Amino acid sequence: MTKLTRTQEKALDFIREASAKSGVSPTLREICAHMGYKAIGSAQDLVTALRRKGFLEENSRQSARALILTQLARQHMGAEDGVEETSDALLVPLLGKVPAGNPVLAVEERIGSLRVSLSLVAANSRQSLKAQNLFALQATGDSMVGAGILDGDFLVVKVNNDPKKSSIVVARLDGDVTVKRLMHDDKSGWYLKPENPRFKNIYASNDQFEVIGEVVALQRALA
Repeated sequence: MTKLTRTQEKALDFIREASAKSGVSPTLREICAHMGYKAIGSAQDLVTALRRKGFLEENSRQSARALILTQLARQHMGAEDGVEETSDALLVPLLGKVPAGNPVLAVEERIGSLRVSLSLVAANSRQSLKAQNLFALQATGDSMVGAGILDGDFLVVKVNNDPKKSSIVVARLDGDVTVKRLMHDDKSGWYLKPENPRFKNIYASNDQFEVIGEVVALQRALA
């Protein structure tokens, strides 16, 4: 196995621990603070070295929180590959972002993992949850502020193309994705309702949409 320097071991261990604690990987600035560096470039060099040695996945999108441990790294640190599940938490794949606003092009590239405490999920929904049926997305925009979904929140989504009326869902619309409340009435049929009066409803009779999944939990990353 490729050897790491003590500095690289320390950085990799911090990335693992920070990701496990908050559900998202640390930023370069956070790595700098932990390592005692003053220049972002020093953290970038560390990340580059870990990628070159195969301990972090390549990241063409250059996301601020996309430091994903590879299988080699998990084996090196004694962790099992795949989705992790404990009695009180799930580790689910974190995909791109979903707009809580006007739909934009969907990005379904995995950028990391999100550790979700089951305490965040409604008690009557916990038993039916399986990590393999979940994914997470980060919300952008403010069309769902009335439902308590703020820009930057992480949404845990259960794969479900037949959710109940009034559920908050992630839906695909002409290849784009959005998060809205799923509604229905005899006059309008099915439609997606924003929780912000500045945004308009999206009616299936005018714009066909496909429900991808139902939002079952929300996790907020504090700055």
